Amino acid sequence: MHFVQIYLRSVRDTYTWHTEHPVQVGARVALKFRGRPRIGIVISVSLQKPEYKTQPIDEILDEQFIPATWISLAHWTSEQNFTPISQVMSLIIPEKFLLQCDPVVREKFWFLTGNEFETLKGVKQKLVIEKLLLSEATDEKLREIASPTVLKNLAEKGIIAFRLGNIAPAAQPDFTRPVHELSPLQQEVFEKISHSKKSCLLWGVTGSGKTEIYKKLAEKVLEKGNQVLILLPEIALTPQLIAEFRSVGSVAVWHSKLSEGERVQEWARCVSGEAQILIGARSAAFIPLPNLKLIVLDEEHEWTFKSETAPRLWTHDVAEWLSFALQTKIVFGSATPRLESWMRCENEEWNRVELLSRINETELPKIQFVDMRNEVKFGNYGPISSYLAEAIGATVDAGKQVVLFLNRRGFSGSTTCRMCGETYNCPHCDMPMKLHRNGKNARMICHVCGHLAPFTDQCPHCEATNFVFRGWGTQQVEQVLKDDFPGLRVLRADADSMGGKHDFRKLCEKFSNHEADVLLGTQMVAKGLDFEKVALVGVILADVGLSLPDFRAEERVFQLLTQVSGRAGRRTMQGNILIQTFKPDEKIFSFIKHNDTEGFLSWQKENRLATKLPPFGAIAKILFSHTDKKTAFDTAQSLFREIKKRSDCVCNFAPAFWPRTHGKYHFHVFLQTETREELYVVLRSLSLPIGARIDVNPASLL
Repeated sequence: MHFVQIYLRSVRDTYTWHTEHPVQVGARVALKFRGRPRIGIVISVSLQKPEYKTQPIDEILDEQFIPATWISLAHWTSEQNFTPISQVMSLIIPEKFLLQCDPVVREKFWFLTGNEFETLKGVKQKLVIEKLLLSEATDEKLREIASPTVLKNLAEKGIIAFRLGNIAPAAQPDFTRPVHELSPLQQEVFEKISHSKKSCLLWGVTGSGKTEIYKKLAEKVLEKGNQVLILLPEIALTPQLIAEFRSVGSVAVWHSKLSEGERVQEWARCVSGEAQILIGARSAAFIPLPNLKLIVLDEEHEWTFKSETAPRLWTHDVAEWLSFALQTKIVFGSATPRLESWMRCENEEWNRVELLSRINETELPKIQFVDMRNEVKFGNYGPISSYLAEAIGATVDAGKQVVLFLNRRGFSGSTTCRMCGETYNCPHCDMPMKLHRNGKNARMICHVCGHLAPFTDQCPHCEATNFVFRGWGTQQVEQVLKDDFPGLRVLRADADSMGGKHDFRKLCEKFSNHEADVLLGTQMVAKGLDFEKVALVGVILADVGLSLPDFRAEERVFQLLTQVSGRAGRRTMQGNILIQTFKPDEKIFSFIKHNDTEGFLSWQKENRLATKLPPFGAIAKILFSHTDKKTAFDTAQSLFREIKKRSDCVCNFAPAFWPRTHGKYHFHVFLQTETREELYVVLRSLSLPIGARIDVNPASLL
């Protein structure tokens, strides 16, 4: 008798069934759960009978539906992140496979089987026959000229029939970028990575051609019939990478904007091996690729590779686990590596490979800083300095393009009544709502919980009509540009303007075709994009995020500004960067001005060593939330006292940086130890209350 633990959709815990037949981990089985038929996945098998009574499974549908390696990955992820394994399994398999035995749709090709079609009288039927006389056609093509009923009638008469082909892929961009020959320096880097026995950090400046190296590495892997996984920090970068890799092999895509049907199709293509390359965001790391032999984390410094919801994992850790389990080559690429990744190379755990010159030996952009305090002295309180305005005009007049970056969407950061001083605050969060304008329509939006409220011309407290708008958002900058530069063609890319999953791709195509002079946006325009005619990048306000009480705040700002600076001068001309700031004397700006990534990381290393923060120590954040402030406070304080009694590790207790969001109050307990092993010993010894959320090595302390 075999006793199997099974994962079921929408069931938090896993339960045990039995079977007389041998069954493998990863098998898909049919069974009854609480009297109802269900489909589940076997996650463990034992010959030892449990103490409780078990029910038999009804049928083994697939002997090994999910490779055993990914079931092991689920167990490891669950243990490392204090998350139920059911939450991890939901990342590995689309739920439709647990609702239907075969939800996969394959391409259907129609062809002629008989010649008794001369007597046909229907116009639509004749059109179908004329089409098939030339060659067989897909179901999609025939439906453009005839309905499914027409096809069915012809098939019943034995005149046409169909065959099933490959699994139909999700919709993808229909353009392809060619593979280019590597430069001597790129070829040298390619050889170093190819022969490395360790994980590799590809440190390449913006515009150095890292993607071409990824493509060559992928070609080498695909020659042997294996698969490649390309992980990206944002789905906005996916269309561009698809175009790059379609010239290398068949591509599947994975991100949160896919429909449930598309997820089924792409997952099946990956597991079956029909898809040779999988390109996707963070969750793509969990998609089973049975022949995986190369993993690439592009823009590995991005904090979006860390999940803020359970399981709260770093994608780097998952990629490294897969690399070890499958003996897979792994490459981490960035122009501004994380300090953690840099130190892995310093400690000789990884190999660092450098690509520190741009294609065609183009010089790195010339970076200048604009002191916005001087602008205020001369009466300019707007978001565009006189220097930036002059540079925009000169660039556009020369037939070149401009990218403007501001990491704040909306119109303004806060709205205050000049008469009574009241602000529009969110009723669910302790923070001001942001003003958003769309033509004549205006509304207030909370950027944390999404609460909406109309913006009225009268103050809801004193009925005055005089407001002060503090802080600039992308909508306000767009309006200023249109007012100051009549006829200027501006495209805006932020969460408000990019609602559909294809909107950003279409916007990039427009800008690439020079249908606009200026591309204004938030973080989505800061990385990975390659536009030939961009000669100027303007950073509207470099101070955003710099003053946050977080040990990674400076690293984030350095990476973001360096990346956005890399959008200019990516071909034969040197680009210009204008960075506006109210704090030009900050030390971080000196490193940015001189493109000194190594110097910046050395500075950060000194700071982290002094405080024993990652990567020179381990830290965990435990979050407590409740609608009642006292309950949240008492629960967090109780755990804090328990830790202080039972362990000598560094422990702190404080309200969250945003103390109230989504109608709940939040308190943090922080644990700090010298090693991650010590941290796990402490965490596993605690009696955590229900609702406590553990985040090991958090991306932010806020």
